[in-house]
Parts: sequence; C-alpha cells; structure tokens
Amino acid sequence: MQVLEQLEVLYNDPYAFARRQKAVGGKVVGITPMHFPEELVYASGALPVIVQESTEPVTAGLAHIFPNFCALSRSNVDAAVKGQLDFLDAIVISDMCLQIRMAFGIVSRRTKIPCIYVWWPPSYDAKRWLPTVLPRLERCKKALEDVVGRKIEERDIRNSIGVYNENRRLLREVYRLRREKPGVLRAREMQALVMASQLMPKEEHTAILRNVLAELEQASAHADGKARMFLSGHLCHRVSPEIVDLIEEAGIAVVGDDLYVGSRYYAAEVPTNGDPMEALAGRYFNPGVPCPTKGGGEGDWGEYLISSALESGAQGVISLLPRFCEPHMFYYPYLKTRLFEAGIPFTFVETEHETASLEGMRSRIQALVETIKEVRE
Repeated sequence: MQVLEQLEVLYNDPYAFARRQKAVGGKVVGITPMHFPEELVYASGALPVIVQESTEPVTAGLAHIFPNFCALSRSNVDAAVKGQLDFLDAIVISDMCLQIRMAFGIVSRRTKIPCIYVWWPPSYDAKRWLPTVLPRLERCKKALEDVVGRKIEERDIRNSIGVYNENRRLLREVYRLRREKPGVLRAREMQALVMASQLMPKEEHTAILRNVLAELEQASAHADGKARMFLSGHLCHRVSPEIVDLIEEAGIAVVGDDLYVGSRYYAAEVPTNGDPMEALAGRYFNPGVPCPTKGGGEGDWGEYLISSALESGAQGVISLLPRFCEPHMFYYPYLKTRLFEAGIPFTFVETEHETASLEGMRSRIQALVETIKEVRE
C-alpha cells in the first residue's frame, strides 16, 4: 500500500510532522511512552508526539547515562544532549520506570527544554491512588497552559477524548482485519501505522486509517502455509523493522501482538461521561493490557498473553525483550512457564539498540517455526 510505504519514512525521521507544525508557528510537546494521557496535550492545541528511539548509535549520551540502561533511555538522552529534541516546546515525563525517570531527569538538567514531571502511583489501585493522581494531573494541565499560552477548557478535553477514541477504534478494526486475513499487512507496515498515530495530528491519521481500512476490506489473505505468530514485549518503544522483517522472512505471518507500538497503544478508550479530567486519570488505572511496570489491578499478563494469542489464531509466541528492560526481564520466567503449561510454542529474542548480528535471532525464530510445523504434522 502506497500510503503505508510513505509512513515508513518515520522509522528514520520520526519528527517530520512535528517540524511541519513548528514551521507554521505551532507548539509541539514530547511525551514519554505508555502512561500519560495524550488527550490533555492535544486539548491544549499543541501537537503531542511520543518520544521515539533514534536509529543513530549512542555516542554523546554515553557521558551522561549508565550503559546498562535500556535502549530507549540511552537513545533519548543521546538525542537530547545532541540537540535533536530542541524543537520541542516541552517534554511531559510520566513516571513509568526507574530508567525513564532518570533518563529524563538528565534531559531536564542537560538541556533547555522545559520538562513537566508527572508522578504516577506504583499500582493500578484506583480507589487508593485516584485522589492523588487527579491534583497532579491538574498541575500538569496548568503547566501545559503556560507552555501554549492559553487556557485548556473542558470542551477542549472532551473533544480531544472523542478524537482519540475514534482513532483507537479504527486501529482496532485494522488489527481485526489483519487477524482475519493473515498476511494482508506486513508487520513493519502495521507498526509504521501505529507509530504514525503517535507522531502526527490525530485527524490526519484517522483519515489515513479510513483509507487503509477501505483497501483492506477488499484485500485477500495470502499467508497459506505460513506459521501464524503473536509478538509480545517491547513495552514502550518500537521493534526494529529489520527484526520484524527477519521474523516474516522465516515463514511467519504476524496475526497479533501486545507491543506498545501495537495493541497496547490503543487498547483502552477513555470514558466520555463524567468529569473529563477524572476520565483521563482513570485510564491509567484501566490500561486494557496488563503491564509489568505497575502492580495490582485486574488481569494477569500470562493469562492475557495466552488468551490473546489463542484468540488471534496464533500458533506460537515470540517474546521480544529489550536488553536491560527490568520489568520485562522480571516477568519473563513466569511468562515462559505459563506458555509452556498452555502448550503454546514460543521463543525468547533479546533486542538491543545497536544489534551487531541478526543471525542468532534468525536461528531461534527458525527453530520455533520448525517446532510449529512438527506440531501441525
């Protein structure tokens, strides 16, 4: 699809739309991944962009951050100290893990970019924590008003919630068609489509989704004989397109995922009734997908992974674990045990910002495909 090929340029130039916004005098606010409600930034009139992992090697950033921090943390610090994030009018830092917290603490000290810090509680216990989260989100709202130079009205927030919910619904439709028509979209195309939603104005992206859906409705599946696979992990940043290409080249059709640049991003809508600020805060406590960076709440990642993989028709699971991602590393032994008990073939692939060789990954993935073939036979 031509439109999806155009979106793939965002892999190498993720902030193209942000620079366009700046060129016409607009405001751009960066947001750390996962937990912060983008709707609040959108309601301010600024363009919200999720900060992305750069494709460049980490160089200058090594003087400021530990080498055993995750790829996203090291990459973002590197980009910031090189001045590559200076186009941002502010960065909203939402507390999701120790490494991101420290990385953007460095950004706040080593750059002139205004940083707005939002503390999130360590669990999804809304009854206990919502009274604490609401005033913190209100303070963030005031800080955003100072950045953009205007008051954020309640009607702005309600409209923003509607825009984002519509976008999420359309993304779910794309994922449904990919599940029902294996192979109709390449994995890198699907990821580029979700990443674009994190980087461009939502109305523009929604228009793209409608066009993509119209084409997909007419398309036919073309994954005969391929192993259907569910991808899991990468909780806060995209998977390298070289890796998703390698996965498909092994004779695989990806039919589902719980990746951040994937189904985690659109999993839960924001309620449209009641107080909109309380609704935005409430989405934190109901993310739609269990997340190992927080405790409590409903849902178990192992059970969710098994049920989602089976629902998608997947014959196996590939767990993509970024090196030094402590929450995922902590949970992996449990996930491995649960998948084994459920009889679902799986493999573990460790990813890194600068991958020296893909051959080790290729061998593990090909071995998984062979296992699935043996099970089928």
